[in-house]
Amino acid sequence: MNKRTKKRSLDILGFLGFNTREQRNAMTNEDWNKFNAEYVKKYGVSLVEDLEVPDEDPAPNAQGTVVAGSQGEGITPETQSAVLVALEDVAQATGSPAPQTAPATQAEAIDLFLNAINSATRTIQALSGQPEPGAPVAVLHGSAEMTPQILAIVMGHSPHTATHVFGIENDYMRRGNWWNELTVTGKGKDSYRDQDATDFRATFNNYAKDFQARCIELAEKKQLGLLDYGKMVKGESYLDYTNMNAKLGEYIVRRMDTIIAYLRTLKSVSGIFPVVSNVQNKMTAPTAFFEELSQSYLSGHIFKGAVNFDGEIYHVDDVMFKFFFNDPKQLEKEYIGYLNREGSNPMKWALFEWCIVHFGTLLFNEQQRRRVVGVKVPRQGDFPQPAMLAADGALRAIQRVEEELKVLPFKDLKLYDKTTIVDYFEDFWEKIMAILPNTVGYRIYANEKHLPWYLKAYREKYGKDTDFAGVRENIADLAPEKIIWVPNMAMNDYKAWVAVPGNVETYEDKPNEMYAFYFQQDLEQLIMASWWKEGAGVLAPGVQFKTLAELEASKRKLQYIFTNYPVILLDAGATKVDGSLAYEFETLPNASATALTDILNASPERVYKIVCGSMTYATTIAKSGKFSEISAAWVPGAVGDYIKLYAQLQETTVSVGGKTKKVVQPTGKFLELERKVTV
Repeated sequence: MNKRTKKRSLDILGFLGFNTREQRNAMTNEDWNKFNAEYVKKYGVSLVEDLEVPDEDPAPNAQGTVVAGSQGEGITPETQSAVLVALEDVAQATGSPAPQTAPATQAEAIDLFLNAINSATRTIQALSGQPEPGAPVAVLHGSAEMTPQILAIVMGHSPHTATHVFGIENDYMRRGNWWNELTVTGKGKDSYRDQDATDFRATFNNYAKDFQARCIELAEKKQLGLLDYGKMVKGESYLDYTNMNAKLGEYIVRRMDTIIAYLRTLKSVSGIFPVVSNVQNKMTAPTAFFEELSQSYLSGHIFKGAVNFDGEIYHVDDVMFKFFFNDPKQLEKEYIGYLNREGSNPMKWALFEWCIVHFGTLLFNEQQRRRVVGVKVPRQGDFPQPAMLAADGALRAIQRVEEELKVLPFKDLKLYDKTTIVDYFEDFWEKIMAILPNTVGYRIYANEKHLPWYLKAYREKYGKDTDFAGVRENIADLAPEKIIWVPNMAMNDYKAWVAVPGNVETYEDKPNEMYAFYFQQDLEQLIMASWWKEGAGVLAPGVQFKTLAELEASKRKLQYIFTNYPVILLDAGATKVDGSLAYEFETLPNASATALTDILNASPERVYKIVCGSMTYATTIAKSGKFSEISAAWVPGAVGDYIKLYAQLQETTVSVGGKTKKVVQPTGKFLELERKVTV
């Protein structure tokens, strides 16, 4: 990299906030896409193109020193060669004669370039006046090199041939199939038969299986990380397509890779919560916790140390996607309407890719959110269920190890706000430092939506102490860029934890199984579906204790994840809770018998936890009214007992714009997920 491109790159990185080497090393594909876009916006060329241009150096004189000169001054031999090569390329493209010798002076070079530009302009004008040829370009076959011609075919920019869509010689793109004719002409058939749906279903199912197989192949070969959508659409790729899959052909595989790369540009939480594959139902992961070993010398059998063996259960739940197309005619209208509304995005030009990208994008975003805040609850009926209640996410996994007496939350660290957030995290970190021999490798995890709060409060408190001199050394560990900000949490999620990155995981069975879409014919109608498994857990939470007293006595010395306790304390005598404020509530001493009767502003996609905080006229819940559907009255037997509740749903018919449709709405009552009552 020359001086010019280096300076430009550093300027762009600084503008985007990547000022340190550590920040740049942690940049994602999305971050690099932003960098490339900003580079082109500011300098008019991409970084790759800019790298090919050498630094501008003044010409040396006869004695070898650099001097400034007029247009009559000589230019270096290297520059002469570069100019000659450029002029020969222009001559070849325009059909004009190429210069026989390189220009010796700046003036000669300028004259030659002006002639070349005029020649190119005349050629462009002549071509623009010619009619478009009637016959399409010839079909190109596979090549290991991504040329502009190949890229045009891969991305659907090339003309359709008489036999194949976009000139791609593959059964998926063969002309004559009604869905490909729909792509070419934009016109559907007047009527469709059952066989039309059957043909489409069979062909699409084969494509979906090949797509899933390609995802698995890239994952097994550790090549998923090499897919960069921004580079691939410009014809650049890190993958070797020399030995291409003979069954599918190069262009189909390239299209699949481009779709996969596009889906990977969406914000994922897998970098925060690693994904463990091949978990079919339950799988045990053994863990070991070592006690202190070393001691002063003494001869004889004086042994010290112990190993506490334990195991974590990897568990996944079944999740599904099912979509109903009324008929192929409606599918045609939705497909063409989508193109007209969204523009000619090549990712959606073929009906197969449209289904995978359109539904894949929605499913991906739902899955990323579920991997953070999801909680598995039983189905309430045969009507649609909330996406967040299909499987457990990271917050549920952390809550589970707390309830299993493996992790003791800091009960004094409850909620924070935009003014106390920095002091709150400093207090949190100091507590961890008092427990661990050192905090190397540990990071704080917090809600990404609260990052603006933290930035403002942090700047107000330490804005004048950017080098942290005279403040506190450990404040560097709490700089905004050091905290791992978790996306997809709700604004009223205040859960924070400290752990080594990778300790909280998400689980699946087969990689990318969610994208293995399946089509089924139901008379003249079509059903699109896929099935997969999801879950979440903590790899190494800590040693499990039998009682809360034993866990408290351990002083958190045998746990590897540390958590806060983000509960809202209910007022004495409170009979209702406000579900818009948080998802966990703790009761206080009451002056008389008190029972909860409702959860106001409850979200239908989240679970609420009520914890007993005092046995003085302990708050109870009767099996009546809004809570008539719980298993029995909840009467806590000790501090720390709890009950978890979620909204009961029902399917109803409503009228919207004169048309009736079915919607799922809360009934106003609540169901019970689980409870703890000390006997």
